[in-house]
Amino acid sequence: MSYRIAAEWMGATVETLADLLPESPRAVIVGVNPAPSSVEAGHYYQGQLGQRLWQRLTRCGLVAIAGGQWEDDAAVSAGFGLTDVVKRPTPTADALLPGEREYGAALLREKLCAVGPAAVIFTFKDAANAMVGPIRGIGWIDGLTLAGAGVFVMPGPYEARPKVDQALTALAARLDR
Repeated sequence: MSYRIAAEWMGATVETLADLLPESPRAVIVGVNPAPSSVEAGHYYQGQLGQRLWQRLTRCGLVAIAGGQWEDDAAVSAGFGLTDVVKRPTPTADALLPGEREYGAALLREKLCAVGPAAVIFTFKDAANAMVGPIRGIGWIDGLTLAGAGVFVMPGPYEARPKVDQALTALAARLDR
């Protein structure tokens, strides 16, 4: 099943990915915006950097991907939601237009309040910055909530393995409570 849809974005119709927001999700995974390769495939995080997210979530035991199964389907089955701050796909976040992050952040806050996740996992600091302002550090951000949920920022794609492992251990420990 493909999650590719046509949606209204800032007065234009764009081809994008549908929000995958189960009722009362364990966590919602939030990216900056979908990559064209993901929209083409009809599934979240299909680009090279996106695949790193799936590897990390699998490595820490939060998502188990069966052979032939799409990663986003496995994530939803495990209680995770998926969405983006900006719904317009671009090759890089640098190609976003002024105002898109703010526009998307306002819409996303409403969606998160409606589903009430236990946690919000940002795949990149750029997404977290758009939603809650400048973020320092990675992992769980102490004292910060969004829509009543704890906030976790994934380590960057080129972060040193020990820091990644430490952050993923903390993520799994808190979500498995």
